Amino acid sequence: MRIYAFVLVIIFTAALSHGRNFASIRKDAFTVGVSKSDSAAECDFIADITAKMKIPRFRLVVFENSNAAQKLLLEGKIDAMISKITHSQRLEASFLVSAPYAKTEIAVAILAKNSEIWTLADLNGKGIAFIPKEISGEQIKEFWQNSKPIAAPTLREAIKLLQKGEASAIIANKETLKEPALKIFPNTLAENNTVALFAPKSQTLQEEFNKALNALNTKNSENPVNSENSGSDRRERILQLLNELQKEIKELK
Repeated sequence: MRIYAFVLVIIFTAALSHGRNFASIRKDAFTVGVSKSDSAAECDFIADITAKMKIPRFRLVVFENSNAAQKLLLEGKIDAMISKITHSQRLEASFLVSAPYAKTEIAVAILAKNSEIWTLADLNGKGIAFIPKEISGEQIKEFWQNSKPIAAPTLREAIKLLQKGEASAIIANKETLKEPALKIFPNTLAENNTVALFAPKSQTLQEEFNKALNALNTKNSENPVNSENSGSDRRERILQLLNELQKEIKELK
């Protein structure tokens, strides 16, 4: 049975002393900044990495604005940012950056029934919807100089732009674009490494994080999870527990 570290979710109320060392974090808790939209998705990873670092528990500081979260990190009010952060040279100039812990592919999708767009070159001069948290309008201009990028907060809103004829394609992470109404081009526009951020004086924490990350990756490669069987295995375990419980109830009677 999987045991998760204790989680305390707070919103911009962490009050840690500046420059905490790794020993202090181990005695207290690993305080991590996460985006509100990513908090649920990142929780399992943060729990696993915290356990590997032998830290008893962690706290999540939920933020909506990454600039505000980076300020908290520089002020020493959080220990790290783990929130689908795309690696860039700009970040390395201000923070310590972890080894990549995930990779995303930026892809292009059109409506499945679209018969006008056959190649990526056909998108030049067209309206292109994009999801800002996954790619920027400036990046789209690098691929199609004459395109007209249109920001959409969600995939659903982006699909509506396609259905109305206001945009011809959607640019986002390939995983985001997996929707029956869409057809994804096989071409990958870019591959982005996802990293964690640490304050400039937190080199020991960065090193311990990378060691734990390497241990997790090694474990996962030695014990790959079969997604097709994991659900059935879980159901079988639940049924087994229910049968055991029924036997105990009968014995009590």
